[in-house]
Amino acid sequence: MLRRLLLAIVPATLLVGCMKPPMPMEAPKKPAVPADMKKVEPMVGSWTESGEIVEPDPEKMKAMMSESERAKFKSTFTGGGKAEWAMGGMALKWEGWHDMGEGQKESFVEYWTWDPKVGKFHTLYVSDWGKTGTGLATPCESCNGWRVKGAGFDELGRKSSYEGCLKMTDKDSMEWCFTERGPMGKMSLKGTSKRQ
Repeated sequence: MLRRLLLAIVPATLLVGCMKPPMPMEAPKKPAVPADMKKVEPMVGSWTESGEIVEPDPEKMKAMMSESERAKFKSTFTGGGKAEWAMGGMALKWEGWHDMGEGQKESFVEYWTWDPKVGKFHTLYVSDWGKTGTGLATPCESCNGWRVKGAGFDELGRKSSYEGCLKMTDKDSMEWCFTERGPMGKMSLKGTSKRQ
């Protein structure tokens, strides 16, 4: 009898003792925009860009092409876009395009959001060519810009990784360089963006 009583009382006591006090049922409050979002404010605006392939060497690439391919090949490209605040200032939204050659364009959307835990911006990239990517952008005080590193997939699900930098050379100009490693090997690009 005593054993049965203990088997009934002990679990009930343990259960009551482990219960947390009731939590207040207040409605959640929207957090304030992180002050660190101001670090990307210099990018807000409309931009045009011009860039070039640095690696593989364009001349070496041409040497491996047929005559008709060489006639179409361009080692330079253009693009443009607009960066604006989104979601009440909780994100910076880039929407733009890149020249892909032969009259084709790739359109993209990219978001930057601040992560206070790691002290960096999360980036999310999606294009109408089926490319996706996520990364981290680290503010760089010494270079007046950001160092970016991430990974993604192309339209066939093949992995790639990238790293690079964006540097504000003045309030209306950015210089950038990126290296991507993917199914086609290593490719390095550099260029300039100018405020419109």
